[in-house]
Amino acid sequence: MSEQHAITNNENSDPYSSLEPQRPLPGTLLHSKHAQHRHRHHISLPEGLNTIDDFIPFICVQQNCASLAEFLDKFPFFLAIIAGDSEAIERVAYEFVEDQAIQGVLYTEARYSPHELAATNLTLEQVVEAVNKGFQRGMEEFHIEVRTLLCCIRPCPEWSMDIVSLAEKYRSAGVVGIDLAGDETSPMEPHISAFKRAAELNIHRTVHAGEVGTAETIKFALDFLHAERIGHGYAMVDDHDLYNRIHRNDVHIECCLTSSIQTNAIAKYLPKDSETEEKRIGTVDHDHTTEKNKQSSARLHSHVKTKSDHIWHPIQYFAKDNMNFSLSCDDPSVSQITIEHEYEHCMLDLRLTPAQLTQCILNAARSCFLPEEEKKILIKKLVKKYLPSGVIKYLDISTLDE
Repeated sequence: MSEQHAITNNENSDPYSSLEPQRPLPGTLLHSKHAQHRHRHHISLPEGLNTIDDFIPFICVQQNCASLAEFLDKFPFFLAIIAGDSEAIERVAYEFVEDQAIQGVLYTEARYSPHELAATNLTLEQVVEAVNKGFQRGMEEFHIEVRTLLCCIRPCPEWSMDIVSLAEKYRSAGVVGIDLAGDETSPMEPHISAFKRAAELNIHRTVHAGEVGTAETIKFALDFLHAERIGHGYAMVDDHDLYNRIHRNDVHIECCLTSSIQTNAIAKYLPKDSETEEKRIGTVDHDHTTEKNKQSSARLHSHVKTKSDHIWHPIQYFAKDNMNFSLSCDDPSVSQITIEHEYEHCMLDLRLTPAQLTQCILNAARSCFLPEEEKKILIKKLVKKYLPSGVIKYLDISTLDE
């Protein structure tokens, strides 16, 4: 067990109890490893930046972040320190699994762009194989499951057919689907043929849409990209018919509370009587905040405090209407958060109940891109985890197969 594992394991209050379907691989690079990888690639920084804390403005979103585009500006630095280096990519993939085990995440679907990690030194296949090797080593050591989604990038449609080919080639080696990510101002139309081909090959598909864009982008993802899941999708609350369609068809929504605030994705939904203030997880003065969290490392969280019980976040609508949605960190190194942080703030800030949060986890399991038999095994583990032992005693778990 590494030093990082030993330290952060103290923050894991409920081991192997959650799932994350929305986790980009580059955005999880541990801060403690940045200097190590930077030196390997001979990447220089401005004079005076020598400690981990010095790197924070380069790799972490700041409180004055104004948009998704500004949030995404952190990624070139992440990518530069590992791109083209198969050893570094494998190591980051291994550390990703370690970090998920620390946080008690039983199953994760990690996503990344092979093109962005290849640089000029590696082939796309070498990137995928390096990631797979790191994940496999981590899974064997930490006994959790990780699968991958390969990302098409909105401004780079010329890459998308490559992604479909890679997903088909490595579907028996941990690749369970594809994603469309990137700045929502870039059009989706050039990706239609690739996603149509993916659907023909029965390759699973998720699409970032309606995060900062309009409800029309979500409709486009469903109608023309054959999306099975929607990343973020907050704008659906602006379109009654679309909202009902997604509810009726049980389309899964991948939600990320903190990043939606940091990117200003939900700014238009804030009530007029709200104010934004800065809080630190672990020092929030709530009756049920654990002593352990109070002693944990402080992490900035842009927190919206309302003066009434006004519903101010689409996640609250999703929970109220029993939508099929889940919670993920998105980019924990950029946002300086953990999955436990997301669940805690959904309870404290959005007033979601423990039952609703448990449903989020089960939603993630039933909507994941695992083969059906593996999915059933995952769901059984979660049912056994969350149902009281007295109930399990009288429940025939095998009925989940039906």
